[in-house]
Amino acid sequence: MPQNNIYNDDDTILENRVIKEDALKRPMERKNRRRAVIYTVMVLAAAAAFFAVVFTVFFKIKTVNVTGSERYGAEDIINATGMETGKPLFGFDADDVENDILRAFPYIKDVSVSRKIPSTVNVEIIEETPAFVFRVVNDEYIVSETFKVLERVPAGSAPKELTVITTGTVAECIVGKEISFVETKLLASLKTLWETLDKYSQCGYVDYIEASERFDLYFGYKGRIRVYVGDIKECDAKIRFFIKIMEHIYEEQTGLLDISDKKEATFSPYD
Repeated sequence: MPQNNIYNDDDTILENRVIKEDALKRPMERKNRRRAVIYTVMVLAAAAAFFAVVFTVFFKIKTVNVTGSERYGAEDIINATGMETGKPLFGFDADDVENDILRAFPYIKDVSVSRKIPSTVNVEIIEETPAFVFRVVNDEYIVSETFKVLERVPAGSAPKELTVITTGTVAECIVGKEISFVETKLLASLKTLWETLDKYSQCGYVDYIEASERFDLYFGYKGRIRVYVGDIKECDAKIRFFIKIMEHIYEEQTGLLDISDKKEATFSPYD
C-alpha cells in the first residue's frame, strides 16, 4: 500500500508562526497601553495635587495694587472683593472679583484683575466719564457718556459742566444700570446723536439735549444756538452740515437752526 507523501512548506510554516506570535503580542500590547494610561493618569493626578498644595500653601496674598481709581479708595475696592492679605493667591476667580467690583462701584467702567507670583494681585480700573444730568421729579441723575446711571443727587447739585438731557417718560433710572425710556428706541437715537457729536469733537459745546420723542431731537450749542435735528436718520451728514453752517454764523448771534433737512438749513435769529 503506497504511503502518503508529506510535504513541508517552509512558507506556510513561517506564516503560521507569525500569526501565532501576533496573536500573543496583541493582548500584551493592550495590557501595556492600559498600564501606560493608568500611570499617566496617576502622574497627572499627583502633579495636580502637588501644584494645588503649592499654590494654596506657599502662594499667599501679600499685596493688592489698585490703579486707575480716582473716585473710590483702594481700601474700599479691596474690601468689596474679599481679597485679604494672607489668603491664597489662587483662591479666587478673577472674573467673579471683576463682576463684584463693577456691581459695587457704578463709576467704574471696566476692571482687570491679575495675579503676579508669588504674592501680588493687580487691580486695574477704568472709570466712567460723567456726561449728562437727567432731571426726574425732585432728583437729578448723573449719567455717563454710555448712558449708564452713575449717581442720584439732589436737584440743582449736579456739576454745571454736564449736558442737561430732557426727554420723554423715563421707564427706569437705577444707579449702576443703563437708563431706559418708555419709548424704547429713544435711547438708541440719543446715543447716535451723542456719538456723532463726539466724532466731530462737538460734545464740549453742547449745553442740553431735548427729545420729547425720537423723531423730535434738539440740542443747545454754546449757550446761544438751538439746533433742531428732527429724527436721527442721516445724523452724520446733518452734523457735518451743521458744522459748516456755524462757520457763517456770527459769534454774537443767537437763534434757532433747523438742520432736519441735510440739504437745506434754516436759521431764524432771535430778536
